Amino acid sequence: MADSLRFHPLVAEDLEAAANWYDEISPELGNRFRASVDTRLDAVELRPESFGVVDPPLRAVRIKKFPYLIVFEHTQKSTDVLGVFHSASDPSKWRKRKN
Repeated sequence: MADSLRFHPLVAEDLEAAANWYDEISPELGNRFRASVDTRLDAVELRPESFGVVDPPLRAVRIKKFPYLIVFEHTQKSTDVLGVFHSASDPSKWRKRKN
């Protein structure tokens, strides 16, 4: 059975900012973004080790059809989602959220 995901406190802000940006273009686009994020989070929860290591020990999965990554750390004890970042953002943002 898959472990539940744990979320960094800033993940909600990441998602809200990105979704709001897409909502301004089109509410339908914002809804597609949210659905794609949900699908990828489900995949991370079920198969965290199937996604590539981008900055050891951090892994990332690209959100399909959008230029965003879900960055997370998977250990034997937990899967911690650190953030949802634009793929062109500075990787130091990811590192700052790791304890």
